[in-house]
Amino acid sequence: MRVVKVGFDEYRSPDEPEHQAEGAQTKPAPEYPLVLVSWHDAWFDLDQSDPDDCRPDYLVRTVGFLVSEGPRFLSIAQEVLPDGDGFRAVTHIPVSIVESLTPLGTSGPSRRTTTAAG
Repeated sequence: MRVVKVGFDEYRSPDEPEHQAEGAQTKPAPEYPLVLVSWHDAWFDLDQSDPDDCRPDYLVRTVGFLVSEGPRFLSIAQEVLPDGDGFRAVTHIPVSIVESLTPLGTSGPSRRTTTAAG
């Protein structure tokens, strides 16, 4: 078995003191705010047998980066790619079915969990 070190040197492990390591720089705030969107899902049903056989209030919650907020749609990305390469897994939600949009704060300590290869 070969173990390859991944470049996580800029991160502090949970056991390290709160002060920054020598030479470490503070990372800038994310460009896109992290949000929680609660919205009424639209759905497709191949086998609906009766007009009353539906789910009238199916509330979905999506967490992600708010990359666009327009008059018709909110666009929430699961990943922001480096070097301006765009986004991955973007969900476009019609504003008319949004129940709430809640910014998620970044207060409190960040935590990184590592798993030792064995």
